[in-house]
Amino acid sequence: MTTEAPQPGPAVHRLLPSRAEIRTVRFDDSLTQLKRWEFHGPPQERPSAFEAEWLGEPAWPKPEFPSTYPDAPVFSRRLAELLGPDLTTAGTLLPLTVTDGGGAVDDEGYLVYVVDEVVDCVDTARSSRPGSTGEMQRTVFQPEALPTHLPAFRVPQFPVGIYWNGWFADRLSSLLGPHLESRLLWSSAPHTPHPYPWGV
Repeated sequence: MTTEAPQPGPAVHRLLPSRAEIRTVRFDDSLTQLKRWEFHGPPQERPSAFEAEWLGEPAWPKPEFPSTYPDAPVFSRRLAELLGPDLTTAGTLLPLTVTDGGGAVDDEGYLVYVVDEVVDCVDTARSSRPGSTGEMQRTVFQPEALPTHLPAFRVPQFPVGIYWNGWFADRLSSLLGPHLESRLLWSSAPHTPHPYPWGV
């Protein structure tokens, strides 16, 4: 799927790998630990490292943004070095060990981005009612409360979903091209949001 055109003014997106023939990662129980921390906070502990395995055909390329999980984006080390100064304003980059073909460890180097910033900026009266995990089919934001200075943030209603500000989505799209899917969730300009924002 092609990346949507940049939107004027504030906009919020969901980012995930494109549906091209590329490989993606599947996490082990470290993702469960992350979700517990996202939902409950202390005394739950945030993972300090993650493990995953590659999915997909061995001949397919390994992308630089290979995670489909809405709360656990993965960046290549190259991207992390390029974008780190922005990313660390809202969260933490943590090490990821990825296995490929059983016990073989991928040594190319990937990092999980854990977003620490939770911002109460949803217009709940105009948004869809949250589901059992907090997922909202339609999310409307309060423009004056939107943390536009951050690359990404989470919201209290859906703590296991990461929302990406438009300026960062545009920047990552310019680096990854067709290997990134950017789904528009909300914009201050007239827009049509993605019909299935949180599906894979």
